Amino acid sequence: MLIFKSSRRIGRLEEKGSFPLRSWLMTLTTLLPLLLVSLAVSAEGFPRPPVSARAAIISSGLAVISAVLLLAKRWMTIELFLFSFLPYSLLVAFDEISTAYKTPFIFLCALILTAGAIFYRHSRASRSWRDLILLLTAAAALVMAWHAASNFWQMAADLGYVRCFPDAFGCAPLTGQETPWLVLFFKL
Repeated sequence: MLIFKSSRRIGRLEEKGSFPLRSWLMTLTTLLPLLLVSLAVSAEGFPRPPVSARAAIISSGLAVISAVLLLAKRWMTIELFLFSFLPYSLLVAFDEISTAYKTPFIFLCALILTAGAIFYRHSRASRSWRDLILLLTAAAALVMAWHAASNFWQMAADLGYVRCFPDAFGCAPLTGQETPWLVLFFKL
């Protein structure tokens, strides 16, 4: 409610100036569910992820509540509502990957999705073109996720991990001398 009340005050300020403060406030607010879901998704993995299970559950709940409120307030379209929960699909691509790699991969994919959502919100194109923006952004994030996962498993195979997940119980941990996650994400 605090966000919605402050937006009314900013709306009055916006009329006096030329900077669209309310528009950007609405955009940042509609990104909240996407970012909360991304945080929740990063809680699964080994070794122990940086986000606890309790924080993940709270993030998931807050994401649903905020998305429903934003949808009811008409600050968010149904397309953006569905788009906000796309990070859950990243769990499939990054299953069994060490959190040393999984967490940055998830946040880079969330950054791609965030850029698409911002472009969607501020585009003056027709609704069908804006929906296409979301669809292409979702496809790009998922392709990058699968590409990064593929590069991780290729690196693991090159290091000699066979039928064993790096950093898993009963398997040798990663040494820190492996290919950096940023390289794996963008490597062709």
